[in-house]
This record gives sequence, C-alpha cells and structure tokens, in this order.
Amino acid sequence: MMKNYMKKSVLKVLDYSGTIALYGALLLLLTISVGCGGPSRFQPPPALPDDRMDIPQPRESEINIVADSFDMQVTEQLDQLLDFSRHFRKLAGRPKQSMNADAFGEVPSSSWFTNRNAVHRMTIEEIKRGPDTGTGPDMENVWNVVSAKAEGVTPGFQIVDGRGDRYLIKFDPPGHPELITGAEVVSTKLLYAAGYHVPENYVVYFHPRILRLKEEVKFTDKKGRKRFMTQADLDEIIERLDRLPDGRIRAVASKFLKGKPLGPFKYKGIRKDDPNDIIPHHHRRELRGLRVIAAWLAHFDTKSSNSLDMYVTEGGRSYVRHYLIDFGSTLGAGARGPVKRPTGHENFFDPHEITKNVFTLGLYVRPYEKAPDPEYPSVGRYDAELFHPHKYKPYVPNPAFENLTGNDGFWAAKIVMSFTDEQLEAAVAAGDYSDPNAAAYILRMLIERRNLVGRYWFSRMNPLDGFEIRSASSGKSELCFADLANEGGLESGSETRYKYELLKGGQTIVSNDEMAASTCLELPVDPGSDETYFEAKIQTRRGSNAGWSKWVKVFIEFDRASGEYVLLGLEREE
Repeated sequence: MMKNYMKKSVLKVLDYSGTIALYGALLLLLTISVGCGGPSRFQPPPALPDDRMDIPQPRESEINIVADSFDMQVTEQLDQLLDFSRHFRKLAGRPKQSMNADAFGEVPSSSWFTNRNAVHRMTIEEIKRGPDTGTGPDMENVWNVVSAKAEGVTPGFQIVDGRGDRYLIKFDPPGHPELITGAEVVSTKLLYAAGYHVPENYVVYFHPRILRLKEEVKFTDKKGRKRFMTQADLDEIIERLDRLPDGRIRAVASKFLKGKPLGPFKYKGIRKDDPNDIIPHHHRRELRGLRVIAAWLAHFDTKSSNSLDMYVTEGGRSYVRHYLIDFGSTLGAGARGPVKRPTGHENFFDPHEITKNVFTLGLYVRPYEKAPDPEYPSVGRYDAELFHPHKYKPYVPNPAFENLTGNDGFWAAKIVMSFTDEQLEAAVAAGDYSDPNAAAYILRMLIERRNLVGRYWFSRMNPLDGFEIRSASSGKSELCFADLANEGGLESGSETRYKYELLKGGQTIVSNDEMAASTCLELPVDPGSDETYFEAKIQTRRGSNAGWSKWVKVFIEFDRASGEYVLLGLEREE
C-alpha cells in the first residue's frame, strides 16, 4: 500500500514538468501587468455562505499517519518547489491570500472557528471555564473501563462514568508529574479562547479502586497483540503510573465530543463529501494563522491526526464541525518528558538542517543545543530566549502553515496579543500545578512569547486596526483607529507618529508629512462633486530616526442620502 502511495506521489510531481513553459509565459504577463494598472475601486469579497447548513452525514474517513507524514515531508515539498506560479507571486510581492477573510481581514465565525477573545474580551471566569459544560467525570460512582491501550510510553483508557458520559483518560510520563496533564488543560483554555473548537479537558485525581473493567473489552497489549483485557492487564497499567502520597493518580479526562466522529480533517484541499466545505483548507485564514498561535504555545504536533471532524446536530441542522484535539504536545511537553532540543527548531525530516550539517561537517553548534534542561519536572522545554515566532517549525510540515501570508500572521498575532496577563494567569491556574514556581515560570514564558509574537508581526505589518468613523467635537467626521503596538505596550505612544494621504478619484486631496500622535484624521465636510469614493493611506513611524512603516489603505464611501461616511474595507501592504 505504501509503495503504491509513493508511486502516485512521484507521478503527481512529474506532472508539473509539462507546465514549465506555460508558467514562463505567465511570468512575462505578470511582469508586464505589475505596475501598469490605474486606480481601481475597492471590491469587498463576496459574503461566504453559512457552512453550518443541513447536510447528509458524510462517510467516516481515516488518515494513514505514515503515508500522511511522507506526503507532507516529501510530496508536498516537491509540489511547492515546482509550483512556479507560487514563486512568481512571491517575487511580485503578491502571495495568494486567504479565501475566507472579509473586507477588513477578519474571519467570520463558522464550523471551523468562533470569534471569541480578540473580538469580545472574555472574563476571567470564561477563560477558566473554556469549552467546559460541566465539572468533569462523576467522581462519586464507578468508572467502567470500556477500552484501553498498553503500548507506548504513556498508557491510557476510556471510561464511562456514573452519568453515562464517556472520557478518554490520559496520564503524565513517569517521573514528570503534571507535565502533559497541565499542558493539555492550559492549552485547551487558550485555544478555545482564541476561537478554535476543542474538547472539554479536565484535570482529575482518582483512586484506582473507582475503576471497574467491563466484560470483553478489546485491548492491544505491549506486544501489539489484540485480545480481551483482563484485570491483571488493568492492574499492570496502573502500576506504571506515578501516584500521589494518598494513592490517587492525576490524569486528564477528555470528554468525548457530541455527534458522530468522521475522522481527521486535512490541512490541504476540501472534504469532497461535505457540500458546506468549499474553501480549500490551506487557504483558510484560521488554519494558516494557527501557525502563529501554535508557535506561541510550542504546539509542535499539528498534523492531521490531531484533528477531528464531528457530524453534529444543532438548531435542527446537521453539519460537520472541525475540532483540534490532543494538546499534550504543547508548552514543551512530550510523551516521554520534556521535548528534545531540536523540537520547534527543526522538522522531523529537515533538508535545510541536513544540508547545514553536511557543509559544516557537523561542527556547527546550534544555539538550542546549548539550552539548559528544564528546572521543574512539571515544566517542558519552553523558553522565550530562543523563541523566534517566524522560525518555529512543527514536527511535520503543514501545508496551511506554509501558505501563511503577512495578513494571516497579523490576524493571528492580534489574537495572541488579545490575551491579558490576568487571562493567561487564569489559564495556567486551570492546569492545577502543585508547585507555584512551576506555574509562575509557565505564565512568564506565555507572556514573554506573546510579546515576541506581537513585536515580530506588528513590526512586519502596520498594526493600525479597529478603524471607525466618528463625529468630532467640531461636527466634522473623522476616521479613527487603534495602534495595537501601543495598546499592547510594545511601543511608546510618545515616540509614534503617523502620516497619511486622502485620495479621491485616485488624486491626493489631503496629505501631511507627520500627523503627530493623533489617531484620527478629519474627512471633508462635503465631497463637493459626484465622486464619493475615498482612500486613506496611513503609515507609522517609531522614533525620529526610524523609517516609515508599510501602509494601510482604508476605503470609504460618502453616503449622500444620510450625509455620513461608510467604511468599505481595508488593505495592508505586506
């Protein structure tokens, strides 16, 4: 099967060889066309249909983890190498943008994503609660073990509690109490607040006597043999786990999602049996932007197998909802303990790093190779000193991540920067770390890495946002905005200056060299002609010796019927 898969992958790549001449012609056309167009009116993207419409149940699908990893690390990389249109767009500074962003660069709520903290600031209690609808499994009655696995470093099993709810019970690696369980819950709270669909994950403490083995529980033992589980098998699993002094065991209880599981989603293409799924996944802003959020949380295992599509029914409609699952590989945590030093800095198979080793005869010592070990057993290899937001690499390349544009990164950075210190503290508290010093360290790293994400993306893109039309005290209309770098404490407002051009019909009618620190600019009282369409082009400068930033263009229409200005949308220079 694997041999046939690789054969198909190679043939797929070879198909590109016959298109080189065509792409050469396209490059010529692109070269001629760039810079030759006149002023054009901003066209907002069409509104996307609601992807939560009623559909028949799609079939359940599986992803071969080995084949998928090969595809992402080899076939997909060759695809990109021979995708000449992609290279030409990059050279022209016009990468393919996400296909589901609105006129202001935002992502509408959908079956993939729900706008939360970055749009409506969540309370501390909402952060602590996250996706939870209850308090976790019933601790007063028996847990019936209905499935289990013994292979691997960390065993686990599924239980049905006294309320009839089903949970996956996961444990920390021996010698590292709270490492995975804490990371899983903290990251669950933050990813939920960011806007993603995630399971309910609870830190639980239970005594083994609460467990009861159901009859004929299917089981794969340490030798890979499939058979029915015995009480001795369950006892052996329990013996491998660390215990608290009172005999209890700490774990994460992950509640089974409502609906019918359909298998993982892919980070490229669409699900063909879902009529609602019309945007290629690698061109969805929330999946591209996940690269930035995953880097912040050091979520290195973002492959398809850590996702899940569920066929859910809500409000009389049945549709597919897309979930991210399994966050034990965040905050520097790994299955055996803290992740290895290269994690986050290299892909599992990384030709760039291999080439570097070859040409330096293996003598080059990377900075992360000299990093100290974590100080606390419950904390993974999670630091800020060696963290470079744009360089963070997942274990396996992700096609959505590799299509990230400046606009995608800026959108995701806004989400990361939306978290206050107090909100992050609440998320860390949900991890229930017994050592306050360990909890304080994780909080400090989340804050420092958050700020590094903001500094990188808010310096690469002009961080002006939240545009709105206001009425000034003079009675005139103003275009006002927020400077996210200043609001986030990353830059000084006293050293920030703005300049702008206001264009009408492609002609500059108002401009200034410096707009001081004001975040509002006056608009004409009356356009005075039939032309009612305006563009405001704004740039930012930090400090007297710094250059001007890239621009943000805001498109405005004067509505003669109401006598008011209306925002149409915006564009950001990359």
